[in-house]
Amino acid sequence: MSDPIGVTILGSGSSGNATIVHCGDEGIVIDAGFSFREFKKRYKQSGLPKDLKLRGILVTHEHADHVKGLRVCSNELDIPIFATRMCADVLRMRDDQFGQMSLIAAGGHFSLGGFEVVPFSVPHDANDPVGYVICRGSCRVGIATDVGNANNTVKYELRNCDTLVLESNHDLNMLAASQRPWSLKQRIMGSRGHLSNVATAELLGSILGENTRNVILAHISRECNKPEIAMDNARKQLEQMGRNDINLTYATQENPLETIWN
Repeated sequence: MSDPIGVTILGSGSSGNATIVHCGDEGIVIDAGFSFREFKKRYKQSGLPKDLKLRGILVTHEHADHVKGLRVCSNELDIPIFATRMCADVLRMRDDQFGQMSLIAAGGHFSLGGFEVVPFSVPHDANDPVGYVICRGSCRVGIATDVGNANNTVKYELRNCDTLVLESNHDLNMLAASQRPWSLKQRIMGSRGHLSNVATAELLGSILGENTRNVILAHISRECNKPEIAMDNARKQLEQMGRNDINLTYATQENPLETIWN
């Protein structure tokens, strides 16, 4: 029997994102949207072992809340960066101190330590953004945190994952009533923006399978959403499906989420 896979979200939201998927003595970082100092602080708070062998940083896209500490974290931890070519090009244009990056392509797959990594395209207003499915043995963790709409590719790749980390960004009524400019509201609600609570609940209805045990709601807006609203939308969907076996929880911007295990 293989070791369980843990998912530890150090923080999720518009001010910074970082997740660690780990199994046994090794792990993978997904995004580095915090300064290295903040990353270290949150890592310690999370209770992850000091000697965990981090194999690399997978980048979803180049927006600052996902890459703010990327170069320094990579250098300090002495681990490689994995990004799509278009994303890597933008990162180097911004900061010529970036060294070698390992280029990946949506639709492919590669091994990293004892993990198999599958990047897949997601609709978002960035340069070739991706989500990831990270596999270890028969266990699969699906991560999609900046998604404008749940198209067929997203649904196909995320179906029947053991653990799902999904964006549940905004409540439509709260977004409409917010003081944000109309242009920003349009971007958020657009097909390359962010998933609403309703859209995320509908996505769950399409991708939950018999192996699915954990659902983590992520990238919850602090201005245009509330965790209890996001959770309520998702919980109602699970109830309609008769899935009271699902562990439903959410990640916050402020603190690490206690590790979720498969």
